[in-house]
Amino acid sequence: MKTLRLLALAALATATLFALGGCTDQSTRAILTVQSVNDGKAYFSDLINQADSLNPFIPVDVVPITLGNIQNDGGAPLAAGTPFSDITLTGYTVTYDNGIYSPVTGGLSGHVASGGTAGVQIILSNSSEKAALLSSISGTVTTTARITVRGFVQANGANNGDPVVGYGALTVQVGNFGDSNVNK
Repeated sequence: MKTLRLLALAALATATLFALGGCTDQSTRAILTVQSVNDGKAYFSDLINQADSLNPFIPVDVVPITLGNIQNDGGAPLAAGTPFSDITLTGYTVTYDNGIYSPVTGGLSGHVASGGTAGVQIILSNSSEKAALLSSISGTVTTTARITVRGFVQANGANNGDPVVGYGALTVQVGNFGDSNVNK
């Protein structure tokens, strides 16, 4: 009798876990993916551009990212404009494995349609930190930029649904690269 009671209790607990883990009308039905960062190429973060000695400047590090929207269950994409079909982008954060640059947080505006992709651009570093690095490093430093993109699944029109997050990484070389555009 005691064994049957324990088995019944275990079955009830398992059924409860399945019920709690199931989809509701507000559950995330889409996954935000980072499909490509800088077209799969490493990025060269030039510390200063002195090609024109009268007008030196610190270049801004901007890279393209391709984001995707796939259905959580692997099914066919939902029709555009229907609930849970689009992901609205809200922001991003970039951190570095070795801390060469401080974390960067920025906003994003755009959406990724169900089954589709969208391209955005993000800033990788705070340009004001580059001048200090110019005198403190010689040669180049290689690091990995960890990129987190945030958004939400549109539940009903423009109403917020569940938050979604996509992750990407990028190899970054930091140095003074002779004032040529090495990222082309």
